[in-house]
Amino acid sequence: MISSLANMILFVALVTTSVIVVTMYFKLKNFEAAQAEYRRILDQTGQSLRIAESAVRSFGTESKDTLAALGQRIEEAKALIGELDARKKS
Repeated sequence: MISSLANMILFVALVTTSVIVVTMYFKLKNFEAAQAEYRRILDQTGQSLRIAESAVRSFGTESKDTLAALGQRIEEAKALIGELDARKKS
């Protein structure tokens, strides 16, 4: 009787352990799928950041070019104003 009681307890423990192991297996499979999704999202984020960095660099270069062209136009406008003032006085 004691032997069958001990066997019954061990059997219940074995079944419980098996259920827990199967549950953990499915949780690990879900985690693996989620990890793959997180990796994909992080890769896309890294790619987006590289594109944004390139855009910022391009914007900085274009801004410098625009500022230089604007400065040149201002100088040309000042020269033309000077010529107009000289023609008015004469």
